[in-house]
Amino acid sequence: MACAAALAILAGWWLVDGQTPADAPAAVVATSAATGPGAVGPAAQPTGDVRPAPDAMLNPSLILIFESALAEAQATGKAAFMAMAPGLLAKRLPAELIARAMGLLERYIDMQESMQALPPPDAGDPASLRKTIEARAEVRRRYFAPEEIEGLFGDEIRQDTLMADKMALARDANLTPEEREAAAKRSEEALLTPEQREQRRAFTAQVDVQRQTDAMNARGTSAQERFAERSAAYGYEAARQLAALDQENQDWNNRLDQYANAPPEQQDQLRESLFNERERLRLAGALALRGSRATPSGQIPSPSAAGQTPGRSPS
Repeated sequence: MACAAALAILAGWWLVDGQTPADAPAAVVATSAATGPGAVGPAAQPTGDVRPAPDAMLNPSLILIFESALAEAQATGKAAFMAMAPGLLAKRLPAELIARAMGLLERYIDMQESMQALPPPDAGDPASLRKTIEARAEVRRRYFAPEEIEGLFGDEIRQDTLMADKMALARDANLTPEEREAAAKRSEEALLTPEQREQRRAFTAQVDVQRQTDAMNARGTSAQERFAERSAAYGYEAARQLAALDQENQDWNNRLDQYANAPPEQQDQLRESLFNERERLRLAGALALRGSRATPSGQIPSPSAAGQTPGRSPS
C-alpha cells in the first residue's frame, strides 16, 4: 500500500505550491508548464470503459491542494477552517476557481469525517480490503457525483483495487509463480493507464537501486565493486550516474560532519559557507534524522534519508 500511496503522491505533489521540482521528469515539467503555476492539470486518461474526467479541475491534484491547505491551517474545527479556506486556496489556485473549489472542499471534509468512522481492513486480508474499498466507495457516493468521483478519486480507487488483486493472487496457492505474474500484469493493464504503469516501473526500479546501495553500504563495498555490480544490473551509464551520486552524498555527509562537530559560535558562519539556500532549509531536519540513524564508520552513507544530497534520488 505504501508504494501505491507514494505513486499517487508523485503524480501531482508539485502542483500544491505551484512549483515544478528541478529534477522532475520531462513529461511532468511539460504538463506543469502547460497548466501554469497553481493550476490544476488535466486528469490522466483512464483505460477501458471508465469515463475520463469531464473537466480539468476534477483532478487528484486538487485533493493534494485541499490537504495542503488543511495542514497549513491547523484549525480545530470545520467552521474555523472554512473561514480560513478562501485565503488558503487563493495561494494555490487561480481566483476564478476559488468559489467552485470551496464547494468541493466542504464536501471533501464531510466525506473524510464519514470515512473516519469506517473500520480499517484486516492486515493482509484481500477480502477485508475489498470490503473496505466498497465501504469507502459508498461514502464517496453520498457526497460526490460520479464524474467528480472519477476525476478526484479514480486513480486512488484503481490503485486500491490493484493492491487487493495482488494480495489475492499472492494468497492463491493454486497458481504457479508464472501464472501469478501473468494475472498481476493483466490486472495492472486493466486498471492503470500506460503512464501510471510506467510510474510504477520507475518507482520499483528506484526501490531496487536503493536496496542494492544499502546492501553495498552494509558490506563496505569499494567504489570499483559498486561500479561493477551496478553496471551488471543497470548498465554502464546508470552505474556512472550512481557513482556520481555516491560522491555527492559523501560530500554532503562530510559537510554535515563539519557543521555538527564545530563549536556553536562557529556554526552560523559554517551554515552560510558550507550549504546553499535549499540545503540550509533542510539542514535541521537532516541533522535530526541523521542522529537517529548511526552510520558505521568508514562506510559511504546511504543516499536515503539524511544521507541523501537534497534534491537528488538514486534512480
